[in-house]
Amino acid sequence: MEFLKNAWRNTGRRPARSLLTILSIAIGAFSVMLIGTVGMIGQQAVASELEDLGLQGLMLSGEERPLTEEVLTEASQEPSVAGATPLLVEYTDIRGRGEGRKAAVWGVDSGVDQIISMELKYGREITPADIRSGAHVCVVEENLAMEIFHRENAVGKTLTVTLDGAEEKFTIVGVMETGGALLQGMMGDSVPLFAYLPYTAQQQCTGRKDFDRIAVKLKQGVEPDDAKRLLSRQLGGEEAVKVEDMNRYAGTVQQVLSIVSLVLAAIAGISLLVACLSVMTTMLCSVGERTREIGIKKSIGASPQMIVWEFLLEAALLSLAGGLAGILAGVLVGWAGCLALGLSYPFPGTLALACAGVSLVVGTAFGAYPARKAAKLKPADALRTE
Repeated sequence: MEFLKNAWRNTGRRPARSLLTILSIAIGAFSVMLIGTVGMIGQQAVASELEDLGLQGLMLSGEERPLTEEVLTEASQEPSVAGATPLLVEYTDIRGRGEGRKAAVWGVDSGVDQIISMELKYGREITPADIRSGAHVCVVEENLAMEIFHRENAVGKTLTVTLDGAEEKFTIVGVMETGGALLQGMMGDSVPLFAYLPYTAQQQCTGRKDFDRIAVKLKQGVEPDDAKRLLSRQLGGEEAVKVEDMNRYAGTVQQVLSIVSLVLAAIAGISLLVACLSVMTTMLCSVGERTREIGIKKSIGASPQMIVWEFLLEAALLSLAGGLAGILAGVLVGWAGCLALGLSYPFPGTLALACAGVSLVVGTAFGAYPARKAAKLKPADALRTE
């Protein structure tokens, strides 16, 4: 306890120098916390975007057995399945009012919103009546409406879609909020715009009887691996119909993002290591200023170990104070930023503990050389120093 009191008292001898040392460490810790928080927010945002894009549940693709109405019925009847919807997809040209571009055109059933997150903004969804009649109607996302018609509410407008080489006209009956807006902003055309047609209409236009994929939503609490095994057995095995867990792709993306966030935090951590060098500078100056004091303490019986502990504790106090100040500043700025943007704040508890630990350990380690130098001073030489 006496060592701690002396260390606390010594840090106050040169308050300006101690404050600058604490500030330099705080800036390094603040950088690590802020970059780590931004990375966590980015992971949450991308996870939400991937969910909106429909990367969830299971996806069936035909191998030896084509995906027909029979396969769709069998998949729907599996007890672990909450819903199944057929999908036809074609990356093709679309036009409207002279404006054109490439888009992903999906042929879907009326229950597609159970599988893919779709939030209607204008108009209506595709109905069972549209499916039965093969109506030439479609639902588009708002970004597509803006690019083609330069307005979000494009209900009632006509969209020309190229299917199997022939142009077909579809009336827009609904506009939904764009899923994957963040990903589109980051990746541009790598994440396409979407338009949804009744799958029966797309089959009529292309002359097809089968589907490209069947999307499957699982019941609450059902493990994807168990459902994959049961569905595969019911549909004739992996050789007949391939069953894929779409969550696996989202997990892969999240893993990559975690690695990127970790690398960025590590780069920011270099600034923290550099900041801890200021502890060594401060402690070396302190040893030079307190040479006579060290000589007096050693002449009245202070051991080298006592001198080492006194200087190490002083270095630890400076490092810990700087680390905690930087962590607090990083948390406050991150929370304020999330509040301003309307996002939930993911408190990086593990990162905060790691940052505090690194500040303490590295700062103390950099204080070891000055402490050892002080402990090696001979009392006679130290007392002769002016």
